[in-house]
Amino acid sequence: MKTSLSIRLHAAIFSPAMLISVLLGLILLLKFHITHYIWYYIEYGAINFSDIGTTFLNEIFVTDATSGFGLFAPILAVLPATTLFCDDYNSGYIKPILSRIEKKRYIKETIFCSTIAGGLAVFVPTFLTDFLMVICFEPNTLENNLGYQTFLDEGIFANIQFIWGGLLVVFLLLLLSFLFGAVWSNIGLCISAFIPNKYIALATPFALYFSLHLILYKTGSLLLFSPVNMLTAFADFLPCLPYPFIYQGILLAAAICVFWWGVKRRLKDV
Repeated sequence: MKTSLSIRLHAAIFSPAMLISVLLGLILLLKFHITHYIWYYIEYGAINFSDIGTTFLNEIFVTDATSGFGLFAPILAVLPATTLFCDDYNSGYIKPILSRIEKKRYIKETIFCSTIAGGLAVFVPTFLTDFLMVICFEPNTLENNLGYQTFLDEGIFANIQFIWGGLLVVFLLLLLSFLFGAVWSNIGLCISAFIPNKYIALATPFALYFSLHLILYKTGSLLLFSPVNMLTAFADFLPCLPYPFIYQGILLAAAICVFWWGVKRRLKDV
């Protein structure tokens, strides 16, 4: 099991699709700060990157608010591993695979690869960006916020925003980013069990994600169920700190269960 799993996981993580996801994520996340720095440099001359911002949590919030990353993150999540089953099934390679390993093991490996690769596709650019913010800008302390209220005061991170100078919040945001990528990668995988077309598997998660957000946005009161609010969870109407983790955990479990059921039926005669 270790051999087949490690080969498939290595192929998904170190694939061109993963590289594209990471690079696109970094471009989205860093475009504001880079253009902002260039503008400052042209206007005022040489300046340290750290001089154009305040605390690292403020800069992470600015990154989230200006990047559009939260809108396009599902696309990054599905690229590396959502089409694993489609590729095996449509190419006919599924038959020699199942001649060597049992179906249950194949399904487990596929889910594991999709979860890890999808999670990393969103986690890695988020981690690299957040790491840059942490080393370049000030810790999130009350003093560094000049004693004023912060943007987190009304949200679920209010009571923990100053722990370790804001690093606890960064850690939780990174965990949310991995969960987010894992969820949407597996939603695409789930779709592929019923419609084994890689283009549909890649496109449907984003269509579902965006449509669901628009519908819930129109209702107003149900906006807390929008998946758009789960990546960074900065929205002040979220009920409590565990909420985005539980919400995404339920989505992940549901996607895995539906994929397992759907793919077992599709592989019945293989």
